[in-house]
Amino acid sequence: MTLPANGPHQCSDAIEALLKSIGVTITMGGEPTFIPFNPEGAEWATAALGPTKLDHARRCAHALIKRARPGAVILETSGKHYPGEPLPRWTLLLQNRADGTPLWQDPTRLKADDEPGPHTLDDAVAFLKALTPRLGIAAGSTLPLLSADEPPAPAGHVLPLDHENGGWLTDDWAADFPEGHVPLFFGDGLAGLRMPLNRLAEGRRKRAMTVELSRGTLAVFVPPLLTAAYCELLGHIEAALEECKLFAVRLSGYAPPADPTLPTIGFASDPGVLEINLTPEPDWTGFDRQLHTLYAAAEDAGLCARKFQLNGRVVGTGGGAHMVFGGPTPESSPFFTTPHLLPSVIRYFQHHPALSYAFSGQYLGPSSQAPRIDESTFEAPYELELACRGAVRLGSPANLALFDLLFRDLLMDRSGNTHRAEISVDKLWNPFAGNGRLGLVEFRAFETHPDPRLQGIPALLLRAILARLAAEPFEKPFKRWGHALHDKYFLPAFMKEDLDAVCADLQAHGIPFDSAWLTPLIDWRCPLLGALELPAWEKEAAAPKLLVRQALEAWPLLGESPNGGGVSRTVDASMDRIEFSLTDPAALEHGLLLVNGIPVEFRATTYGTLAAGVRYRAFYLCPSLQPHISPHAPLLIEWVGRHTLCVLAAARWHVWNPRSMPYADRPTTIEEAKVRAAERWENWPHTIGHARYIPAVETIEDMPATLDLRLYPYQSRG
Repeated sequence: MTLPANGPHQCSDAIEALLKSIGVTITMGGEPTFIPFNPEGAEWATAALGPTKLDHARRCAHALIKRARPGAVILETSGKHYPGEPLPRWTLLLQNRADGTPLWQDPTRLKADDEPGPHTLDDAVAFLKALTPRLGIAAGSTLPLLSADEPPAPAGHVLPLDHENGGWLTDDWAADFPEGHVPLFFGDGLAGLRMPLNRLAEGRRKRAMTVELSRGTLAVFVPPLLTAAYCELLGHIEAALEECKLFAVRLSGYAPPADPTLPTIGFASDPGVLEINLTPEPDWTGFDRQLHTLYAAAEDAGLCARKFQLNGRVVGTGGGAHMVFGGPTPESSPFFTTPHLLPSVIRYFQHHPALSYAFSGQYLGPSSQAPRIDESTFEAPYELELACRGAVRLGSPANLALFDLLFRDLLMDRSGNTHRAEISVDKLWNPFAGNGRLGLVEFRAFETHPDPRLQGIPALLLRAILARLAAEPFEKPFKRWGHALHDKYFLPAFMKEDLDAVCADLQAHGIPFDSAWLTPLIDWRCPLLGALELPAWEKEAAAPKLLVRQALEAWPLLGESPNGGGVSRTVDASMDRIEFSLTDPAALEHGLLLVNGIPVEFRATTYGTLAAGVRYRAFYLCPSLQPHISPHAPLLIEWVGRHTLCVLAAARWHVWNPRSMPYADRPTTIEEAKVRAAERWENWPHTIGHARYIPAVETIEDMPATLDLRLYPYQSRG
């Protein structure tokens, strides 16, 4: 794999020089996702939560502290809360001070795994006795906590605690809980979130610290505070832990509001993956450096950014690697200060489909997590054209709420989900979400790459595009792609053509982004499956080759079906697409390609080669679209002489393996995966020399680049 050297950093310098010259500041962050080396269980397939995910998150956070963030603290807090889930998902926050002053001295005092601990309730009492004098408050303010599901032993203790005018304050809750303890609501959540605060009398202070015992681990719950008080409290907590000689404590509760003086990395429990939210950086160089550190820490914690499929294909984690851009503060977001930027981005992406497909995961198209605007609803491009014009007319400073509303109901998927969009404005100025008014735009059609050296390249490309569009608006009207969107740009040859056009445009605007940097990414996204050496038609001529690459395919969303008293929807993942390309176009003067006996028509590329796609049913799936159509695999690939109509070269391509035997488990090493992938390509001498009848095939006018085998009833497979 060829990797770029110093070029990307020189390109980054040019981007920053351009942004500085036009007075635009853009911050960038990302959300790469990771899984264990050998993932097991639903939590690493479809479920958000599971028995080992929090353990891996803690280990990775500690590895980051050791490698690059000395003086950081780890706080467990509440994350996303989705309908149907009883509690919010957990999130770990790794926080440190921007000025380098340690926020936390000894990381061993914080829990580094999810194993049961050695603590007792006596440790909780001792901790509070050591803490309260440091805060200057009375220790007698504490009350026992009692879980409704585990009487009569206390679950821990609560200390009413607030900060005001530079000092710490407590309160006496005894009169409001005459039973002598605070009964906790039933549940699995932290005690600090299960207290009946509604029973407190008017005027009582409702902020409180709890110290509870959870599976032998001491859990200290921090109340909601502003940054200065929060940092001060952490110092007192650590000093009290040191006095009591306590280690591996679980620090949890509320983080202060977002503050640039407190850079934060987040670890979130997402379906099938561990999502890690990077600290926003002012330029690509810092972003890339942070990526490399994160990948190294993830490996220390037994995590990686790749997954082996059973048949040997190596893919991303299955989660996203979304990229987020904004400003130093929400109000100073470049999407607000430069009103033409977001409309230009929307238009530019609509003009270049490769930006939507080249770096995304396997699941793409209208029902994916990041559908293009022209894959969502029929009227979206027309309405977005009006919105883009309106946004520019708002001027600067714009009415932020109105600016947000211009795009909120258009940048979404077919169901109206504003988060699931290729260009998501869910955190631009969203009044319906607690963290929605951040001035951020999220680009979601990106998947985590296993190599950090390549993971940063799409981020550099995206930043280069933003800089180019900030300097000069892109005002071309939307294209009406129709079927060409998938027919052409799901094929790697035409995807590369489009990316080359983007790079040429960047270079024309003074940004030296080399399209060669993207080649390893396209090779990863669309790997070479096999090559068929064709006979030379002249003695001195070099033998041309027929190259076969993986192409892209959209999996359609099926209708609702009953599922355990409710309904669920699945996708039809039974379809696949591959690309054929000829290294020498002259080969078509002497031969033609048959796939399962059906002739394939090639299209010219700008590189002097020819390419064609073949779409086929890889395996039978029920339910699926067109259930009456049987699988086409294995594909019989035959090169037939035009003058003899006899097969000159042949191979078969298997979706599984030539033996059609099940695998006991996924590959555990890259070498094992390569062996499984290689055996799917099978040289096939058995039909060489056989005569072939060439059926007439009618080219579909609006899908000229891809042959859909579903259209033809009888097909030979050798």
